[in-house]
Amino acid sequence: MPDQAGSAWRVVARKAIGASHVRAQRENQDSIGFLPPGGAGAGVAVTVADGHGSAVSFRSAAGSRLAVQASHDLAQELLNFAPTGADRSVAKRQIEERAGEQLVRRWRELVEEELVKDPFEKCVLFGELDPENRRRVAADPYLAYGSTVVTAVVTDAFMAFWQIGDGDLVVVGADGGVFRPLPADPNLFANATTSLCSTDAARYFRSAWWSGKTAPLVLASTDGLSNSYESDEGFLAFGRDILRQIVTHGLDTVEGRLEEWLSEISERGSGDDMSLGLICRPASLPEAVGAVLDNPGGER
Repeated sequence: MPDQAGSAWRVVARKAIGASHVRAQRENQDSIGFLPPGGAGAGVAVTVADGHGSAVSFRSAAGSRLAVQASHDLAQELLNFAPTGADRSVAKRQIEERAGEQLVRRWRELVEEELVKDPFEKCVLFGELDPENRRRVAADPYLAYGSTVVTAVVTDAFMAFWQIGDGDLVVVGADGGVFRPLPADPNLFANATTSLCSTDAARYFRSAWWSGKTAPLVLASTDGLSNSYESDEGFLAFGRDILRQIVTHGLDTVEGRLEEWLSEISERGSGDDMSLGLICRPASLPEAVGAVLDNPGGER
């Protein structure tokens, strides 16, 4: 994405079909999107979503696309709010107290609109389900669209993060420190995940809000990326390495190679689909140079 004069933040967003899915000729179930459409501005957002891809969730590629749309409706409200100078505690309280229900409700509305246009009765995959699963999906059609969702919204004044299900948010500070802004979800174990299609899905909504000084780099990714690393430390080092690559070679170069890197990581790692969104503030990079170049630990 070309730089824009006066823009504080840029977004880079790429996805790659998983190596195992290439071999099996399966559809990429991930979706990724960003705001504003040009990918640069005084405030930006990125969302990644991972459709479940199971037999029951036979429309999860559409479900992940709708998850991005629903989450961006919420993110756009924050981006509209940011320049107004209004009390940010109001927006913070909205995210903490009501955003989970708002997100799930909007996603379900979008699913229902899709079902009106394309009912299950016309779907071959629905007809191929065994009788028990057909009954389950008929009773709870959201199951067919099951997806996770992960969003970051960043401005000069605040950063907001939210998530339902697995996936990862990582913040890389100018000092090279790498950390997760959200608490772990105790309901995630093995390959099981909470989801937008879960009963009481809003209960699994996690969020964080930071005011004041923001970090030069934020990463949002689906779980295929972190699952490709043997340890959480290795995955977090990937975030520092991305910042190092940006500092050393420039954001445009990283953008041009990101999909290739994701494909390589999938091939040697989880084999799963991968989506990765980067939010970077180019003006903050000079202060990060010393930290990331003096701390070479990390891997891609």
